[in-house]
Amino acid sequence: MPGTSIFRGAPRPTAALHCYLIQAVAFCLVIYLFCSWNLSSLAFIPDEAFARLGRNKLHSYWKTPWFTYTTFQFIYDFVPRPSVTVIRNLQFVIVGAAFCGLLGIFPRIMAWVAFILGAHLIGSFLQASDTIDASTTVLLFLVLVVAIFPRHAHYTIGRSRPLELCEKYHGPYFLILFFMTMYYCLSAINKVVDIGPDWFLQARLDLFSIHAIEKSLFVSTLSTSMWFSSFLSNYEFATVAAFFVFVIELMAPVALFVPRLIPLFVLYFASMHLSIYLSHSYGYWSNICADLLLLPYTSLALWYARTRGLPETPKFELAAGPKT
Repeated sequence: MPGTSIFRGAPRPTAALHCYLIQAVAFCLVIYLFCSWNLSSLAFIPDEAFARLGRNKLHSYWKTPWFTYTTFQFIYDFVPRPSVTVIRNLQFVIVGAAFCGLLGIFPRIMAWVAFILGAHLIGSFLQASDTIDASTTVLLFLVLVVAIFPRHAHYTIGRSRPLELCEKYHGPYFLILFFMTMYYCLSAINKVVDIGPDWFLQARLDLFSIHAIEKSLFVSTLSTSMWFSSFLSNYEFATVAAFFVFVIELMAPVALFVPRLIPLFVLYFASMHLSIYLSHSYGYWSNICADLLLLPYTSLALWYARTRGLPETPKFELAAGPKT
């Protein structure tokens, strides 16, 4: 029975409010990213700088980076790369689409526009810089989840029923849960493959913190906390912190089978990203928001409805449409 299964992927009645939060957070992150980044400088990079080969062990199997195709970079084999004006206009379109989606104006269409154009510009940035940005990857996934929401899961102008329950509303939540647990687990596996099972001994987070403190003496970084970095500058404390990061990342998939542990995992990983921001000035805001979206908002919403005497909308089947 779905109600008794411990697997978090089993369909469960979920409040529409949870989908509304995912929609709002995803569009807010898009607005923040493309208002704070100026990607027009990509127009000044020579074409040969975008000719990146596959990375490390994948090179013998796939000589072209995966995002060349998934972000539509291959079109520049046939057309010239965009100018400064075109890139700026694309950013304006992405931000405009995100604003419309945030306000509930054709959210599905706006999510697809933000996802396709955003992925394209981010793909150009990643290919030119020969790097992989974890935070933007999480952001694009959140927008994709909004684009493939089940019917009635979006809030729109003139329609908002946050306490409406439906098992198919559980799908977006599970996709994010599965993605983030695999994200952290694969991060730990990569540490084992690249460094070894003793990664936490070789990580030397204390040296990173010392470097951050020294850097802050010459470069103004609002996020670097001297008080917090001083703790991570201690070798023993930094080693213990790295050990917990490594172990809990490996254990992340446990949350798929033990739902009661989800809030603990969420708070831990959100705190981990916040500590990285305070000690190393790297802001993983998309990761923090994705983690916080996994909290049990359905239970909180229904508890609030009961305490306030508000009516709860019964579960309905999307194929038949909502009951009236």
